[in-house]
Amino acid sequence: MSITKHACKNHPQKFTAKRCYNCKAHICQECHKKHFHHIFCSLKCVVIWRAKTLLDMLKLSREFTWFVVVVLLSNIIMFNLFINRINSNLEMEPEKIANDSTAVFPVPEGFLIDSVRQAVKGSFEIKIAGRENRVHTLNQNGKFVEALLPKESDFSFESVSLEKGNNRFAIWALTAEGQSILVDSFSVKYSSPRLDYLMNPVYRVKTGEKKLALTFDGGSSNKGTQQILDILYKKKIKCTMFLTGRFIENFPDLVNQIIDAGHEIGNHSLTHPHFTTIEENGKNDTRKKVTYDYFRKQLNITDSIYFALRKKHLIPFWRAPFGEINREILMWAGELGYRHIGWSYKCDSWDWVADKSSNLYRTSEQIKEHFLNLEQDKGLSGKILLMHLGSERKDDFPYQNLASLIDELETRGYEFIKVSELLKLTK
Repeated sequence: MSITKHACKNHPQKFTAKRCYNCKAHICQECHKKHFHHIFCSLKCVVIWRAKTLLDMLKLSREFTWFVVVVLLSNIIMFNLFINRINSNLEMEPEKIANDSTAVFPVPEGFLIDSVRQAVKGSFEIKIAGRENRVHTLNQNGKFVEALLPKESDFSFESVSLEKGNNRFAIWALTAEGQSILVDSFSVKYSSPRLDYLMNPVYRVKTGEKKLALTFDGGSSNKGTQQILDILYKKKIKCTMFLTGRFIENFPDLVNQIIDAGHEIGNHSLTHPHFTTIEENGKNDTRKKVTYDYFRKQLNITDSIYFALRKKHLIPFWRAPFGEINREILMWAGELGYRHIGWSYKCDSWDWVADKSSNLYRTSEQIKEHFLNLEQDKGLSGKILLMHLGSERKDDFPYQNLASLIDELETRGYEFIKVSELLKLTK
């Protein structure tokens, strides 16, 4: 029997079967607060649940119950402040070097930082004066990298790639008696301001100007794409669209029309796979099948398909399928030259929901009203809206109220711009 999943109370774009042990609200992994072997949505629910438990066990008076609640809440707050203080101190404490063999060396000159289309990686060469005809192995961060059987005493491990952060290396050699000995160990810290920038995902831009980005994802379906493009053309709106390689391959005429109309196209992977395990277990871990090589092909093949069609590369923005990202995936994308563009809080139109019985389903009118109400409550300046080029609906297509939504927001003083233009407004 399949488990029914519901939208998280704080992150409606994430679905989960987990609930707060006290209030029973659905919460995603990010919202979990583990106490007393249960998960809760907040410290408030922890305190309330614990107070009820004590009351049931001891049949306490109302006055004493409130006393227990206050004491528990105070202890939990003090504990969290204490832990945060420790973590803060640990983060601020510089790395202590135990001895000369672990000295930290600067990143050598000559590492590759080329255009946005190139990998943002560092590499260097390790030259060794060792023993000929002896096996030498190189380990990096506890993992085997390479083994050499040199014919001469002077040899090198060439083009050793550096990972972001601290890289711990160890070089081992095999003696004539067949015993492994540690030749040397050292650390190299590698940092790249450009990689840090590319690893920072975009969800909105802080600006005082009433400008926003309307974005569309294109997966495998083109049902409704032509109607959307016609509306955008009539309204003179330019957008950013994230397309899969399969969409570009299957609908080249539409892709040409998108570009010729002045829109920009970002990378949405090749086949729209899940990159993390969040749908499986609520954790945002990278899936086992998703290696760096697999991920690289998902983005690079998509760019190659687009290049074959338009003789130029995609813009250096990407959007993960289902919005599934973590630090490792962001680093891989950054090394490929891409920055992740998400969507702003509550700015998913949910137009991809085709099942009218779902509690996430919105009619085209409700999609329009959702954004207008959001604008009235919080404003939409600098925000990124998410819609889709394809739809599996049989009627009440999401684009049916797109024109009136654009008209109303323009009446309220908003201007629709592309993501590349929105990022230029960053304060």
